[in-house]
Amino acid sequence: MHVFPARIPEAEVVHRSEVVEVRVARKVAPLFGVGDGVPPFRHSWVCDYTALSLAEIGRGAPSPDRTARSEMEALASDRLGAGDEAGWAWSDRSVWSAQQSTLPGTLTNATLNRYGPDTKAAAVLAGANRLLRDATAAVANVGQHLADTGCDAEVRLAAWAGLVLEVYRAQPALVVAAVQARQVQRSLSARWGTQVDRAGVVGIDAPSEVHPATDSTGSEPGREAATTRWQPISLDLVDATLPALGLADHPAAGPGLITVDALDDIASAWCRRLLGIGQPGRGVVWLTENTDGSRRVQAMVRVGAVVAPFVAASLGGTSSGDRTSAPRLPVLPTADTLAAAPLLRRRAHLLLAHVTANYVRYRDELLVDWPQLRAQTRELVAAAVGRCATVLAADDPVSLQLTAYAAYLEVWDPPRAHSADTPDMPGRAAATGRDAAARLVASQQRVVEAWRHGWLDPGAASYLLEMGIVALRDIATDRPHGDPAPAAPTERSADVDVDADTGMTAATMRRWWTAILTARGMGPGTDLTAQVDALGDAQLFHLHHYAAWLADGGRRADLRRALMIQERVAAVRAEVARREPAGYAAKSAAARAAHELAAEIATDLAAVTPDREHEARARAVAVRHARAVLADPSTRELLRPTAPPPAIRRTAKVVARALCAAATSEVAVPAEEVVAALTLLDAAITAGHPSVTHADMLCDWRVRLAGLATCSAPED
Repeated sequence: MHVFPARIPEAEVVHRSEVVEVRVARKVAPLFGVGDGVPPFRHSWVCDYTALSLAEIGRGAPSPDRTARSEMEALASDRLGAGDEAGWAWSDRSVWSAQQSTLPGTLTNATLNRYGPDTKAAAVLAGANRLLRDATAAVANVGQHLADTGCDAEVRLAAWAGLVLEVYRAQPALVVAAVQARQVQRSLSARWGTQVDRAGVVGIDAPSEVHPATDSTGSEPGREAATTRWQPISLDLVDATLPALGLADHPAAGPGLITVDALDDIASAWCRRLLGIGQPGRGVVWLTENTDGSRRVQAMVRVGAVVAPFVAASLGGTSSGDRTSAPRLPVLPTADTLAAAPLLRRRAHLLLAHVTANYVRYRDELLVDWPQLRAQTRELVAAAVGRCATVLAADDPVSLQLTAYAAYLEVWDPPRAHSADTPDMPGRAAATGRDAAARLVASQQRVVEAWRHGWLDPGAASYLLEMGIVALRDIATDRPHGDPAPAAPTERSADVDVDADTGMTAATMRRWWTAILTARGMGPGTDLTAQVDALGDAQLFHLHHYAAWLADGGRRADLRRALMIQERVAAVRAEVARREPAGYAAKSAAARAAHELAAEIATDLAAVTPDREHEARARAVAVRHARAVLADPSTRELLRPTAPPPAIRRTAKVVARALCAAATSEVAVPAEEVVAALTLLDAAITAGHPSVTHADMLCDWRVRLAGLATCSAPED
């Protein structure tokens, strides 16, 4: 179940003026993965807008190609089956109909030709606007609420984009087709001649020549009404909801943050971003097909990864250095206000908490300068969870998402708290950490069940499961290791061992990863190492944590498989960080994390490899990735006093271990890299008041690296 599903209008409408709009919407829906219950075909497809014909829109189904059509004509008497009374039959996934017959409910050319200037684009855009009417109203209502309550302008725009993104996730193919249709309509409807000076010409213009507008507003009389209905140029989900944020100049409210013209540019920019979802680093998009053959598109997107660069490009500035105070977060409506609202509006207001928290937490530089934002966003999510209990059903997708996200934050945040009064004490961590971890494990199980029952869509389920795995693994990987030497990792039992901090078995983790890969269309039992070369970069980008889990067992075969995957992941993430124009720390941090994990896996693999040649090769791989970590721009951010202690400790440990292990195998380690690693260790030793065990471990690594620095120093 998606949060903002398109609503297919009933065939019988009250107002005669809506008849054409409703009929068009009911034809458009199944062509773009929505409405597999619409008669007569009761089937849905995922069509390419650019390849779709106007005739196919009129019939509400794709047609077979010319060859298949000829074959069907020849065998018409034998092939007419379930739809023989109406004169149609299936031709693979297409719908064939006899030339002399008319499919039931087909829109005539006279009906479709009311639309323009591009008939196909106008029909698709009008149909999409009708299908998304309820979701559009919900997003607009939240936008108005954000403007009225004085939420930070940056957060307002991010929250709006995040909610539109959630509408996209519910029906990606439909929204993409609507965006493409919007582009066509706008390109054909743009009037250029109105700004051309005419002082040097006389006489009457030819009908097709540029000529001045006939009224003071720059548009012809009656044009606005015609544009709204038969010549639509706006995707209401975007164009009609963005003004509600109150960002632009307004005659009554006065000057805004941007001009009205800029508002239209922002809407178009977000539409282009929606078209780019599914590219590496911008989520994953995949096809699914049910037992009846109906297809639809699923999507998994991290809000911040798509929204943050868009907000920066729209409002200017890419870092918190432009700010003098922390952003003001949204205020949720009261439970009574929510209870009186329609379902989609309730969902939108409550999902606002997750969207806001995800965006703010993606902005690593905001968290570094204002660490209190962690607690504030966590409290916002907790408040939304409380509202869900009174205004939404327990199996509502928003309730499920917020509850799972809150459980994740309980585990993820405590190690990253910055307070001189809360040093890392094993007793305190044991008291609160195990309880939070147990709640997260239970939440993970509920997410799996919700996905299997259809209460959560595959994209949301896989995203929540992976986040939970990351948080639970974070507990284990931040444990201090007493022996700083690069000893071989212990090979654990795959299914029996129980993690002391989380109470979770390896078999449980395996079931979660099976669910994640299945939800993302990769199927249970898939050997990703055998398919790694065939996987798209978007899927590879998100296999980082899968490789980490694969390596956790410490078995040589698993380490080899994990390293094969992780090297590809690191290459993809590095390229994404290089291409990202906004230069966000989070994009760079994702690349750094990939190199860290590759260095860690390679170091572990070398430790369990008996062959000296293969061992040296693994050490060299570890050093190469450790070197990439040291060179990454986000590594410098870890040296700041407010950087998260677990992050700096992990980075320092991985780099130091890789360099020390390489030196013992006579792999060359330049002195400047040893010095950079020592700087990281010094920062890690003083970060967040580490426990005695952590401090001893880091100091031992420092002694070993200092010895390398002495050996590597040039003689006078």
